Amino acid sequence: MENKITSGIWFVFIGLVLLLHNLDIIHFNFWAIIKYWPLLVVIAGINLIVQHKTYGNYIKIGSNVLFLAWMLYVGMTAPNTNWSEQLFNSKHIHVGDIEGDGPMTNAVHSPFDPAIEEATLEFNGGAGKFEMQTQESINLVSARAKTDDMGMNIRTTREGTHQKVVVNAQPTAKTKKSNTVLVDLHPEVLWNIQLNYGAATINNDIAALRFKHLEVNTGASKMTLTLGVPQVGSSKIDIATGASTILLHIPKAAAVKVEYTSILSKNSFEGFESNENGVAKTAGYDQAVNKFDIELEGAANNFTITRY
Repeated sequence: MENKITSGIWFVFIGLVLLLHNLDIIHFNFWAIIKYWPLLVVIAGINLIVQHKTYGNYIKIGSNVLFLAWMLYVGMTAPNTNWSEQLFNSKHIHVGDIEGDGPMTNAVHSPFDPAIEEATLEFNGGAGKFEMQTQESINLVSARAKTDDMGMNIRTTREGTHQKVVVNAQPTAKTKKSNTVLVDLHPEVLWNIQLNYGAATINNDIAALRFKHLEVNTGASKMTLTLGVPQVGSSKIDIATGASTILLHIPKAAAVKVEYTSILSKNSFEGFESNENGVAKTAGYDQAVNKFDIELEGAANNFTITRY
């Protein structure tokens, strides 16, 4: 019973913080609390020591409440920009230096060349709303903001039939929330995509896209990702995030394997034949020619996979 009480306290705390943060009632710096993760080991040790002891339940509840109160204090008092900047710096992207790559505008693009067979997109965005879709047009990549509150620049390099595009986006206004950025990708090339976000709302529909590798690094975000049927052997998807809600829509016909290492996270995988020891597989995965290999990692997340 006591384990259920302490687990309930954790879920209530995480849920309330996420809700209040998403509603802009508070600003919680999730990155700032990560360095205190060893305290989880201390709390686990206390729980084991006082188990079955007189007043043990009260000690367990009290120690967990004190720990969460300390986390709340740290997350609420840390500088607002600290965690997002550190997230980007860990990916060798310095948010404050983005403007140095070129002038910031609210629309950028890279023209499509039919000779291009493979393309790499690196998209670096801070806080905001981001949407991605496939669009057959004269551009390989195009990105546009709905208002002038978001600025972007673009850099492209090419080697033979491979082109790399780097897009940097950041708010240009002093508001906490920025407007939506719409990103269109051409469907006639093979893609490698790296998406680095801060606290963001993300809606990516890439069901028509052929890709070898998709990497998403984000924190305190809400992401919806719609995939199509895998087309290129093993399509690798790596998602690393913290305190986020991640929803993946995957076709029922797709063969999928999910490897997950997550702390204090809730996972819900629909339509999987097996799910044990941190690995979930759909029926027929081992025999499938084309498949999705997904790796999920992070803390205090809500991962959900639905099939359509």
